[in-house]
Amino acid sequence: MKQDTIQATPFELVYDRTATLPVEIEVNTTADNIQKSQEKQKERHDNQLLKKPVEFKIGDKVLLHCTKAEKQWNRKFDPKWNRPFHIEEIIGNGAYKLRWDNKILAKAAHSNRLRLYHHIVSPSINNILQLGVQRILVQPDEIP
Repeated sequence: MKQDTIQATPFELVYDRTATLPVEIEVNTTADNIQKSQEKQKERHDNQLLKKPVEFKIGDKVLLHCTKAEKQWNRKFDPKWNRPFHIEEIIGNGAYKLRWDNKILAKAAHSNRLRLYHHIVSPSINNILQLGVQRILVQPDEIP
């Protein structure tokens, strides 16, 4: 409150500036934070729209994402991607019919729930043992 005789508040006399209350600062920063957050959200949304959906061909091997496992706490450590399926039919708009062991799944799966399957060939135990035997059979005088 300003004094009648000096026309200033005690704070202005001591600090030579007007006092800003924490509420005023909080309102300004909150509005700025909301504006920045909305801009980031718009940018993320626009980037998602620019992404092309993955397109698969008939016969491709894909993994199907298990959405039930995400929503249940007791299935926390279960695999998130189910066995390799084969693309049986392209329905359109990113939807595909899947086949597994000559059984076609009743429900179609969208491409955002599918991932291309890459088969990794691991060496068999016989190959590993043969390599080990070959190493043992090498004589020390044969080593260059």
